Amino acid sequence: MILDVGPHVQEKISYRIPFFYFHGPLCYLSPTFDGIYIGFVRGHQLSNEHRLLEKKDRKFVRSIHFYSLAELEEREEIIRQILNEAAILNEYHYRQKKKKKQTK
Repeated sequence: MILDVGPHVQEKISYRIPFFYFHGPLCYLSPTFDGIYIGFVRGHQLSNEHRLLEKKDRKFVRSIHFYSLAELEEREEIIRQILNEAAILNEYHYRQKKKKKQTK
């Protein structure tokens, strides 16, 4: 699902977990004893219109905890929307940074 965001999404292992990059860090998967977290690096800037993103004790990252594959599949369309929003946000920040470098 994450790799479906676009052809330029790259997967790397960072901090011993899979991270996905699209114009910078996009999200990561973090296994837990009872499920898995999908963490969004710029989560604090996402709309969170579905109220699924959890802040916990983090300043920027927001995540969704899934307890089963069925739960993840049930919310697949919402997760795709969040992934697309996160990718658009990353690309926007990337282009802004690039634009600033060009004007210097």
